[in-house]
Amino acid sequence: MYNKEILHSAEIKFYKNNGYLVKKELISKNIINKINQKVKNLLLDKKQEKYFEFLKFGNKKYCVRLLNPHRVDQVFSNILKDKKIIHIVNTLLGGSTRFHHSKLNFKPSTKKGGLIDWHQDWAFYPHTNDDLITVGIYLEDCFEINGPLKVIPGSHKSRVFNHHENNFFVGKINVKKEKIDISKAKNLIGPAGSVTFHHVRTLHASSLNLAKHSRPLLLFGYSSVDAWPITYDKGNSIDPNVNLKSYDKLILKGKPSIQPRLENVPIRIPLPRKSDSIYQLQKKK
Repeated sequence: MYNKEILHSAEIKFYKNNGYLVKKELISKNIINKINQKVKNLLLDKKQEKYFEFLKFGNKKYCVRLLNPHRVDQVFSNILKDKKIIHIVNTLLGGSTRFHHSKLNFKPSTKKGGLIDWHQDWAFYPHTNDDLITVGIYLEDCFEINGPLKVIPGSHKSRVFNHHENNFFVGKINVKKEKIDISKAKNLIGPAGSVTFHHVRTLHASSLNLAKHSRPLLLFGYSSVDAWPITYDKGNSIDPNVNLKSYDKLILKGKPSIQPRLENVPIRIPLPRKSDSIYQLQKKK
């Protein structure tokens, strides 16, 4: 059994004010070890390469992402429904929760690439309201040297920034042009099993991983049930206009509804785009 008081009122207030929260060692070492063993087995199995994304940095090819891990193995679909995580997410979202997407970013150890530029998740998948949250689970210890997730506190209350360049969606912000003070950024660090939560409009990025090993971060996205997608998002892969029954099966807390909540939130459609990979979108010419 888990303690329903795992999320305190002060933490809820902190999240609302800052747009992020870190819960140290929320997931047990036993579960983290099981996930890591599964990841190791998948990486060793050549037949599973179709589920991975690889990029070339310099003369070497690196594995940067496991695509839709919840569809690859039960160990991932189990952890996305973890009672502690869902309790926190459901509270922060206001009482209902729908699963949105999953990915596992490896953050390879290299000085030549692997960083993620500043962006807002909201730019990739706008909805009728912004009650969406991204959850990150560190599968290894993650500190400054590992290129941790970093956020700008309070930025979720700011405007939605332009993620287009030369009339194409590139999934990143020109921080100089937008005059964003990145010196205010906070590194979200913690030992393996720590879990990060950030609002869909929170400005975030991650630096190079300068450690000797990769820095795997398992990511899950969730939304309130009454937040409906404005445009089709391949990351979710279920379009409610095409398959409402399957879309409703993604509800983890709350009841199905065809009445979306409309909020006055700024939206820019993430089109046209040349790729669905953030690595390819942000790739420097």
